[in-house]
Parts: sequence; C-alpha cells; structure tokens
Amino acid sequence: MKVGVFDSGLGGLLTARRIRELAPSVDILYYGDTAHLPYGDKSPAQIEGYVREIGCFLREMGAQALVVACNTASAVGLRALSEVSGDLPIYDAITPALEAFSHRSYPEPVGVLGTYTTIRSGVYGRALRELGYEVREVPAPLLVPLIEEGWTDHPAMRAVLETYLGAVGPVGTLLLACTHYPVLTDLIRDLYTQQGQKVEVVSTAELLARRVVESLPLQGEGSLSLWVSDLSPRFEEVASRFWGEPLRLEVVRPSVIS
Repeated sequence: MKVGVFDSGLGGLLTARRIRELAPSVDILYYGDTAHLPYGDKSPAQIEGYVREIGCFLREMGAQALVVACNTASAVGLRALSEVSGDLPIYDAITPALEAFSHRSYPEPVGVLGTYTTIRSGVYGRALRELGYEVREVPAPLLVPLIEEGWTDHPAMRAVLETYLGAVGPVGTLLLACTHYPVLTDLIRDLYTQQGQKVEVVSTAELLARRVVESLPLQGEGSLSLWVSDLSPRFEEVASRFWGEPLRLEVVRPSVIS
C-alpha cells in the first residue's frame, strides 16, 4: 500500500520513519514543503492552498491514504484537504493525541508546545480542558527553524527551549504538538531533570504513526519516494539524519506552492 505523508518541511520524516519501523513493507510517498516552512507563521488561507496542492500531487503519485504529519496543517487545513482527497482516508496529527488523553489519565498540569497557528487555533486547549485537564499552552515558533537547520544540539537550541519550557512552567505532562519536536525529547527531559522535575513527554508524531499502522493494510515493497518544494544541501543532510541513512530529495513544485 502506498501511503502519502506530508509536512511543512522535513520534520514529518520522523513520522514516516516510525511508520516504516512499525510496518517495514509499506510504500511511503513523502512530500516536504520546504519552500514555505514553517507553516506556523502562515495564515490559514495560505496553508489551505498548500495543502490542496500537496494532496492533489500525492494522489497523482498513487497515494492510497494521506497522512498529515503536521499539527499546523491538521489544525487549519483538513477541510481543504478533504476537498481534493476523494475517497482516500486522511490521518491527521491531532485526533490520535486527543483520543489518547481521553482514554487514560495523564499527570497534570498538561503543557502544550506548538507553532503559533496551532496554539492560536485552540484545538488542543479547548479539547483538553473539556476532558478536565489543566492546560498550559505556549507557542514555540523558533523550534522548527532551528530543527530544520540541524541545530538540535546547538547551544542556541538549548537556550531557546529553556525559555519556552520556563513559560510553560511546572507540568506533569508535556504534549509535543508539532511533528518536528520529538528530536528534542531527550533535551526536554534533561532540562526538566535539572529542575528536579519528572515530566511525561507525549509525541503526536508517535501517536499518529501508530494510528496509521493500526488502521491500514500496510503491505507493499518497502519503497520510499521523497519530494520537496525547495532544496539545499542542508535539507538533504537534515533529512538523512532524520531518516537514519543517506537520502536524495527531488524538487517538485505543484502550481500553487511554486
């Protein structure tokens, strides 16, 4: 089965990689809109336009399901994607996380880190409060650019993340409401440990990958096709690091996102 996965950049490769780890024979078609990352500072109308074109492209490439490995696009672009997806199933990054919080009790308060657009949409805050959780939402707009630059171990990342976690304050659970953020899990735990705090870190990327694998018959040849809307040597380096082996990216620019 061919599964189309897309994100505003390369962070969604972490979700695609986890899908591959759980279902080695799945055929993955990945599109990273690197020309417009991060989506978190774009208007909903812009994101909807990008999502429509990417959805059309992945359908043309033979995708039999669409995985929105981007919380921002999941927050504001699902209706636009459904307009072009036909009868293909759509898996978004938000639903599995909210269902996880509804099925078990996580330590409180719950902190939520995401892009400006994701946090501003209120999709997590409203739903978690309706479930009875105390929620602390903080936008973290600098994390995606630093991750895409490959600066996950850079002192600048540590300083920025310390600032955001300081704004979140003491929490029992931290929800990473961006599929880029799992690469920061160890650093996040380290920073909390230094403050004498034990925090449960929840990744929307992990929950999304598991939902896809549980829901679809993922038999195939284990192929991987990769496209981006812009390319630099740095993108291939970061993509290879995320995937765990050398990758080659091909530039394709559907009409609206060109």
